[in-house]
Order: sequence, then C-alpha cells, then structure tokens
Amino acid sequence: MLSRRGGECVLTTDQAASYLDVSSAEIRRLVRNGALTATSAGRTILVDEASVRRRARLAAGRGRPLDPSVAWAALWMASGERPDWVDQRTRTRLRSWLRQRTPESVATACRRRADVHDVRVLPAYREAVLSHDGVAASGLTAASDVGADVVAWGEHVAVAYCSRGVLDELTDRYGINGRGVPNLSLRVPRAEAAAIVARRTMPAAVVAVDLLEDDDVRTRRAGADLLDRCLRENLG
Repeated sequence: MLSRRGGECVLTTDQAASYLDVSSAEIRRLVRNGALTATSAGRTILVDEASVRRRARLAAGRGRPLDPSVAWAALWMASGERPDWVDQRTRTRLRSWLRQRTPESVATACRRRADVHDVRVLPAYREAVLSHDGVAASGLTAASDVGADVVAWGEHVAVAYCSRGVLDELTDRYGINGRGVPNLSLRVPRAEAAAIVARRTMPAAVVAVDLLEDDDVRTRRAGADLLDRCLRENLG
C-alpha cells in the first residue's frame, strides 16, 4: 500500500520493486543514479510514487536509450536548432532517425538525458530560483512560451534545467531540499551543460518531452501534439 510522507505518496523499496517488476537492489540502484526520486526515514528508503509511475511508462517503450549528448542533439534538431556539439555525420543520421519516430518513441529514447531532482523550496523563493542565471525553464513552466496547448493551474511542479554547479549554488542560497511535497523539478543534463542551459527557456522539443513525461493525461497529450508539430515543421 502507498504511504504518505509530508503530503506526498511514497513507496518502500519492496513496493516500488513490485510495481516495476524488478528487484529491490535495482530500485536502490535507480535511486542512486537519480532515475527515481527518494527520501530517507532513518534507514528506510521511501521512493516517490510519481517517479515510479514515470519510470513504468518509460519502461513500456522499446529500444535502447540514446547516449545523453546524442539525445540532446536530437531534441535540438527537432526544435529546428543546430547542435554544434555533434558532427555532421551524426546530425545526418539523427535527421533520418527523427523522421521515422513518433513523439512517444522520441521521448522514450531521450529518457537518460538528465538527472532529475524533485525538490522543494519555500514558495516565496521559487520565482527567484527560476529566474536565476543558468536556469532554463521547461515543461509546464515554459509551455506557453513555445505554444503548447496546455495551461498550468495552481502551484504546479516547476520544471527547469541547470548545471550541477548551479544546482549546488541554488541549494545553498535558497535552502532547496527533498523534504515535503516537491514544487521544483531541477534537471541536470548528462552531457556538457553549458550549451544546453545557456538560455531562459528550453527549445520546444525539450519542453514537449518534459510534458510527455508528466503524470497528467491532458499534459501528456499536449506534449505529444507539440512534439509532433516540431517533427513535422522542422524535419518534414
């Protein structure tokens, strides 16, 4: 059964393992590498139920994930931008690959692009975090900026990308922590971050993939529609 801690639904490692049909040791590995969000209560690991459900959706997709730097290049190209960190041969192959993919399969292939930190900050500091240099908005936070057909109501979990150094700085300055119900999802690219986060808003295809990974059905639909439009307009 689900437990509640600080208002959020959590699972023990055994419950998460049963949900994903893997071993408890695999759950602990996924927590260590950032694929699942978790907190500790003494010696007990409590895994965020929403992150387990996201993992289950991604696991349902087929195919191996792209290398992180290639995944970012694919999302740049789907957004109509040039990924200068990969060579021309890789860009040519990616263009062909993207033309054969659905929005959902692109999202699945790009699932290892970043380490996800679902955290909480005092509401009074949230906008300061999102406007900090080196933080690039995505997901629902950036949906209106890229023309996604979805509106964020209430205090949604704000999605943004930043480097590991910026994350450490934000944690020290604003007291970001993993306790309570998350109101921020800060994502650190598993690739050279400088070129990726050097903007205020992530490219449309990145926003779309983050929407596709949301728990809300309408948000996922908006992400699929946005990514489908990106693929048609930039790779058609």
